[in-house]
Amino acid sequence: MSDALNELREYLTRHHGGDGDDAATRALDGHARNHDDVFRRFWSEHTGAQLKADGRVVDLGCGPGLFLRDLSLTRPDLELVGVEAAPYMLERACDEDYDFNIRVADLNDPPAELFDMASIDVALANRLFHELHQPLVLLQRLYDWLKPGGVLILVDMVRQPLGSFLTHKFGRDRLDEPLDARAMKALFEDYFEHNRYHDYDLLALLVMTGYEVLAEESIRSGRAVQIAARKPAG
Repeated sequence: MSDALNELREYLTRHHGGDGDDAATRALDGHARNHDDVFRRFWSEHTGAQLKADGRVVDLGCGPGLFLRDLSLTRPDLELVGVEAAPYMLERACDEDYDFNIRVADLNDPPAELFDMASIDVALANRLFHELHQPLVLLQRLYDWLKPGGVLILVDMVRQPLGSFLTHKFGRDRLDEPLDARAMKALFEDYFEHNRYHDYDLLALLVMTGYEVLAEESIRSGRAVQIAARKPAG
């Protein structure tokens, strides 16, 4: 295993609160919320025309693979591939006989040979980009891997004012009770980790790497965004 992958895994464990098993449990418990009707409508609207029989769908940062599991049940005619690095996610990956596989890679610097050129019809990055310290390499690689006209669905938390973040966490506007300094240190680390990019940062990165933005929607009361982009067909 490369030093870079080891470093990434250490970072992801810290990013997920130092408890990988708990992070995997939260990923399992939050699956329905993170792939709700709003997401599924957006997904269908912007991928339906691209997902022909035998098409390839790749879930970047797939966690335990629940989205691929669900998709395999409704679209058994598709080739489904996940990419994940966190060992605690891989350990909890769907172990039943679903028709997809998961590849292990560092998506900060994915190897060019992870996928063949022009071999992906649709890619999903759902709550991945806030974990990337620089997503440009992935976007460049993905541009090569996508077929002409191939679509990327990007869903992630976006930067919000600190007051909004704290109000969401505490459920009130005024913090008038004593707070534990250690807990607040962890909370502020969480704020900076999950507020890495504005929505317009993500849009700019997509345009700079050659994608056409098809749609952008603010979700979760402005705390997150979902974006559809594609590699130009011509």
